[in-house]
Amino acid sequence: MLLHCFSNDIPFVSYKSPKFTKEFSDIMAPLCALWRGAKKIIRNAIRGMVYYVRNAESEFWCNTLNMCRLIILFFILFFILFLGCAPSAVPPDVVLGTPPQRIISTLPSITEVLFDIGLGDRIVGDSPYTKHPPETAAIAKIGGLHDINREKIITLEPDLVILSIESESLRQSLSAPVLIVDHRTLSGVLDSYLIIGEVFGADTLAVARKKRQELLDKLNAFEVNTEGKEPIRTLICIQRYYGTGKIQDMFVAGAASFLTDVVAKAGGENVMASSQLPAPMLSAEGVIDLAPDVIIDIQINGTDLAQRVSDWQSLGNSVPAIKHRRILVLTDDFASIPGPRTPLLIEKVVEYFQSVER
Repeated sequence: MLLHCFSNDIPFVSYKSPKFTKEFSDIMAPLCALWRGAKKIIRNAIRGMVYYVRNAESEFWCNTLNMCRLIILFFILFFILFLGCAPSAVPPDVVLGTPPQRIISTLPSITEVLFDIGLGDRIVGDSPYTKHPPETAAIAKIGGLHDINREKIITLEPDLVILSIESESLRQSLSAPVLIVDHRTLSGVLDSYLIIGEVFGADTLAVARKKRQELLDKLNAFEVNTEGKEPIRTLICIQRYYGTGKIQDMFVAGAASFLTDVVAKAGGENVMASSQLPAPMLSAEGVIDLAPDVIIDIQINGTDLAQRVSDWQSLGNSVPAIKHRRILVLTDDFASIPGPRTPLLIEKVVEYFQSVER
């Protein structure tokens, strides 16, 4: 049985915010000034050539003038086509005139952030993997990260769809304004508070700033003093076949995963931090080569914990984590959902690391 614990999460702003528009203006201003200067030079050049033609009355100058006109026309048309065909710095989405009232959230982590800043009552559709807070049970479900139902989204008539960066390609098929956030890392989650808050006006932005700071303070409170200590080398398994009595290929957390941040704050080190992917694949032989001191096995809503531990023992005692039985199985849903509840996850990992050190 393959556990899809990360189909719910683990994983740019695509609206015209005032800040974004200002940045675009700052970029375009010198280009516009350059174009105005070029037009002036072209105009003076044409006037000069016309003067010579009128006075020389020669076939040579007439032919030269016609050739110059064609060259100038070519460059003008090229410049216009370049501006028209090149990707625009301003996204094509509708400018939001008023704060959205009907929101589609495509990830459980996005939904939790929305509830945290007081926008939960505006969510009309979200992921079927969302279980927290309990009020989300009454919200219409629009499919998971890899099977989003576009037709369902259309019928819900949202005035804002919040996508994860992994599903950015869906933007072109949606008629509603789209906001894209990156929840793969803790820094991305913290940034999303401000990104979302800015869309909903000054009052909501003020709340978002406050909630963001509260979360940041909680996260920073777990900074473990590792001075004079070797970090606990940790493998974080996020998806694998289980119940087979052996370890097969699995997906593990890489550098671009919030779980790497979690382990670091708890005083550990992700042994797969060399991979820049959020969820690289690893073989059983790879686990043996990495020889982690601790294995964190995320199995959401798991029940047979003994079987999960037994699978790892098939690798033998060459792996320190297996030899010393240092396998932490996490079944809480917040283990795969970065957001307001991540401090609960860090607390669990800190407690386990401290028990290992003793």
